[in-house]
Amino acid sequence: MSRKLQLCAFVLLALVGCKTPQPLRPEARYDMTQPPVPMSSLYIPVRITRTDLQRIVNQSVAGLKMDNSQMSGQDYRWSLAVTRPLAIDLSGQQITSTIPMDVQVSKSLGITSLSANGELEVTFKTQFNIREDWTVQTYTTLERHRWLRQPVARVAGVSLPIAPLTNWLIDYSRKRLTETIDRQIREQIDLRALLSPLWTVLKRPVQLSETMDLWFRFEPRVAGIEPFRAEGDGLHSAVHMTGISRVKAGGEPALIDAAHQPQFSASRSKNADSLRIMIQTDISYAQAERIAEQKLIGQTFGSGKKQVTVEGIDLFGQGDHLIASVRLKGGYKGQVHLRGRPVLDASRRNVELENFDFDVDTRNLLHSSAAWLFKGNIRTSLRDALVFPLEDNLAEVTKEIDGQINSLKPGPWIRLETPGMALGLNDIRLTEQGMVLDFLLAGKVTMHLKALD
Repeated sequence: MSRKLQLCAFVLLALVGCKTPQPLRPEARYDMTQPPVPMSSLYIPVRITRTDLQRIVNQSVAGLKMDNSQMSGQDYRWSLAVTRPLAIDLSGQQITSTIPMDVQVSKSLGITSLSANGELEVTFKTQFNIREDWTVQTYTTLERHRWLRQPVARVAGVSLPIAPLTNWLIDYSRKRLTETIDRQIREQIDLRALLSPLWTVLKRPVQLSETMDLWFRFEPRVAGIEPFRAEGDGLHSAVHMTGISRVKAGGEPALIDAAHQPQFSASRSKNADSLRIMIQTDISYAQAERIAEQKLIGQTFGSGKKQVTVEGIDLFGQGDHLIASVRLKGGYKGQVHLRGRPVLDASRRNVELENFDFDVDTRNLLHSSAAWLFKGNIRTSLRDALVFPLEDNLAEVTKEIDGQINSLKPGPWIRLETPGMALGLNDIRLTEQGMVLDFLLAGKVTMHLKALD
């Protein structure tokens, strides 16, 4: 062999001899069984105080005027006007409305005219019920009437005929006012129409945390409502909803079924006044890698004179364990693989890796080629960098959700109120895309139907 060939062979052998042995990369493995999407259930009490219901109806009928200008066969001209607020009483599924109206009466007498004004009070009773489609069914009847002030006028021996006039007014107002009251109550307490904007708002993605790029979305599936009942000084009911809730880090969660419209039904429930939402949160491996690399990239670990520096980290799953493949340079160049099972530390509200350590193949190889790595603090530092603290994040998310609920105005009459929600972690699992965390959001929410100020 020539001297040149000998030199080439020596260089090749030297290069091969200097190459750092590499442990086998663990195989990614996932449970491909699709778990059922966790469903959320909401029980939201609905309150309408007598004062608010009275204001809603008053705002709807304020300024209502009626007259007999289109009627024939009457010598007198008269008009009715609602100029003062009406009063409402509640009993069971019945609304009693007392309406005071100004009455203007006139009659032409040729060279002069007869005119007078008075005030008539009429009382109506409205029976109401909620249909299966959530619209309100009403039936209003005129119960009684009385003159608060009779119109009195006498000119040239002609006086107002109070009895016929009363019959004309009552017959006419019975039809017009009952139709008006029924229509206004149906329109203003049409819960399907009022709550439809709520479904739209709930389906709209909401950013809970800008720093975490954390988003929330709820997709209603079925909605039910209890019949209204009069209790105390108001009407009480409750809305029930089931649907899918998702929270996603790193972007808006996509709609599972964008075309789905919630099914409406009348229902009864014995649930307490509470809200329980199962929230499925996705943290992609890329997102988790960025969190870990912010703490690890450029960090140096060593034992004695030997040191390594972290260049990068790859995360993936193997069954119920998270694999961390860490790229190193320095005294050891290449990758090492560690594994641990993601668990929730309930006391510190952290997601951390239980029994986090080098995998078997890495451990066997390092024992023979780089045992000094076991003596450093690299394993502990890696484990600490792969802790995902939830305490501050959950507090921030809970505070944000509380604020969103209390400030949410889905419709012109609807206001939501909560004294505060609680958010806790139920389960963790690994998929091809990342970690899936199931949270439970629980608390009390009340819906108020309020008149506009």
